[in-house]
Amino acid sequence: MTWRALREARRYLVGVVVLEAVLLAAGFRAAARALIAAAAPALLCFRDPERRLDPDESVVYAVADGVVTAVDRVAEPWLEGGQGTRVSTFLALYDVHVTRSPVAGRIALEEELAGGFRPAFQRKAEDNRRRRLAIDGPRGRVVVAQVAGMVARRVSPWVRLGQELTAGQRLAMIHFGSRVDVVLPADGAEVCVRVGERVRAGASPLARHRAREDERDRHAPISRARGEEVVA
Repeated sequence: MTWRALREARRYLVGVVVLEAVLLAAGFRAAARALIAAAAPALLCFRDPERRLDPDESVVYAVADGVVTAVDRVAEPWLEGGQGTRVSTFLALYDVHVTRSPVAGRIALEEELAGGFRPAFQRKAEDNRRRRLAIDGPRGRVVVAQVAGMVARRVSPWVRLGQELTAGQRLAMIHFGSRVDVVLPADGAEVCVRVGERVRAGASPLARHRAREDERDRHAPISRARGEEVVA
């Protein structure tokens, strides 16, 4: 666990210690032991493992650890054309809850929206409290929505508007069960995961940007006809 993750966990640890002291003082030793036993696994939600990534500029990487729950088309006003392809990932309580940047780029837009606190695995959870980022990378814009769950209802940001990011850099911690949506330009990337597939933040490819026109021209085969170069 990193110091930054430990700072996020301390509010819960302090509460547990205070409640345990109250229970012990009141003579409820069994309840105090049960509280500690329940709190210990909860600390796993705050682990923050180091991950090394040799990024490929054409790849969009997973933002969170978890299971892909949906791949669909959605309206997205932050993308050109107002439409995008969304990949949703559900984070269970036992998953790492540190989110990471899917691409290298600059945070161009940021907003935090109030909402409900439905269970993160439900489709209606997209209206929960959430933090949205638009990251402008060398292959275009990617939008990330970090959705709070029904338990802690909190997203702790670790980056700020205008900041330059590397692919796989830590973005935030979503406390306990949650969900992350990555929205890509509708026709600009090809999704390479399926619903039900498990992914790891900063490691698993979610999608691959389609080649740009100038790249296709540069890699097109060249043949010679009557002494002239002709692009096939």
